[in-house]
Amino acid sequence: MSASPRLSVRIDRKVCVGTSNCAEEAPRAYEMDDHASPHARLDATDDDLLKGAEACPVGAITVVDATTGKQVYP
Repeated sequence: MSASPRLSVRIDRKVCVGTSNCAEEAPRAYEMDDHASPHARLDATDDDLLKGAEACPVGAITVVDATTGKQVYP
């Protein structure tokens, strides 16, 4: 899990298929490692975290409010 000022991101590695859509759509929020697995950047903005999560074709990225724990996306 990675955090931004307000949002946290969970990436389900069992669901992720490594398309890199998240990193292409929001490069300031997500980066791919050597195993084609995405990681959220700690300095990402909330808007960029959401933008990248929305770009995931298999719904592997869940975004939650870091304060309340309430799911924001999907």
